[in-house]
Amino acid sequence: MKVYGIDFSSAPSKKKPIAVAECWLHGSVSESCSYNELFLSNFYSIESLDLFEEFLSQRGPWIGGFDLPFSMPRDLIEYFNWPSRWDIFTKFYCSLDKEVIKKFFINWCSTKNYGEKFAYRSTDKASKSSPAMRWVNPPVAWMMHAGIERIRKAGLIFPAHQKNFNPMQEQKDISRFMMGGCDYHNRLAFEVYPGLTVRVASTKPYKNDNKNKDSLVRVMMRKNIIKHLRYGKAGLSTKLKSSLALQNWMVMDYKGDYLDAAICALQAAEILKVRNFGFPKNLDPLEGWIALS
Repeated sequence: MKVYGIDFSSAPSKKKPIAVAECWLHGSVSESCSYNELFLSNFYSIESLDLFEEFLSQRGPWIGGFDLPFSMPRDLIEYFNWPSRWDIFTKFYCSLDKEVIKKFFINWCSTKNYGEKFAYRSTDKASKSSPAMRWVNPPVAWMMHAGIERIRKAGLIFPAHQKNFNPMQEQKDISRFMMGGCDYHNRLAFEVYPGLTVRVASTKPYKNDNKNKDSLVRVMMRKNIIKHLRYGKAGLSTKLKSSLALQNWMVMDYKGDYLDAAICALQAAEILKVRNFGFPKNLDPLEGWIALS
């Protein structure tokens, strides 16, 4: 099964592209399997949103772990009386100018007490990620604005957002396909957050967009994270296998984008064998869920 990890950028360029890790998952997809291996075969740099759309048009089957918010908090959506059906909301949200969205967000923040400015999805709290509405440092709200409709229009399936989706049946179909027992052509999109895995392997910063701020300590942290990923010691039972050249690529990338992309792929592979994809029983399809939260 092909698995992609996508470290997204809302304004990709040659200097700051969307980093993609192309991987292959081997083994059985089941809760009892603790020895799955994910083989990292290549890295890609996507330097424009048009090229990102071209990437998304690839035929299935494949699984994608995307590092960008797929939705906003229900409280925020209901406060402004925005559409409450996920697919209609994403279309509406992405149709708004970013300056208009920013004014809405500032309006929300102005009504809240200090330290409680942002609205959080349940999954933001569970994963301790940045709130999906944050528009600076990091600008994840703009990542959603640039990415989610492109992914949705490409026809991918969003297990955490589609009400009639049956996770258990999908997992059975994937497992049968990987064992050669049936055809499977779906393309699944999961929201992921590399920080969940990095926290297990590193307690110190491992990346910086400014090359001058890279250091031996950060290099060692990247090496340590990769070691944890290779030996299944980063809270994931799926182990990362790759060539020495690709490992060095991740080590030398001071921005950490390609290491993050590899982690995105690992998280997407890991969730395939978690019962119901790890979704809570009270999953809100409007808000969705970050993998492994």
